[in-house]
Amino acid sequence: MPQLPKWLAKACLKGMLEVTVEVGVSEFAAPRPNARTMKRLNPAQIDLLIERYLAGRTVYELGAEFGIARQTVSLVLKRNGVLMRMQELREDQRDEVTALRDQGWSYARLGERFKVDRGPYGTFWYAE
Repeated sequence: MPQLPKWLAKACLKGMLEVTVEVGVSEFAAPRPNARTMKRLNPAQIDLLIERYLAGRTVYELGAEFGIARQTVSLVLKRNGVLMRMQELREDQRDEVTALRDQGWSYARLGERFKVDRGPYGTFWYAE
């Protein structure tokens, strides 16, 4: 009988897979316990995902609802031309924010003007 790798022998002993040996040929297929199968959304699901995102749901919520990663939600939205929330301001907008802040504008007023939220610790600005 051919020598099996240790990881394969342990898997066999634990009953995780079966190994058959035929005249010097071993055939086995180790299951991938952490492997994910890619879930494809159909057009109706994509439309629903977009609708719910535009209604205010987060990519985290939508990922959990549709059984996909948040990165996949973002990818689907971008591929369909949906403007994502939490986009960084452009450089010229940042300069304008700095100038207006120096003039005494409050963060709340700046947020209304640029349709933005303050990021962590007030250091980053993101468009919604």
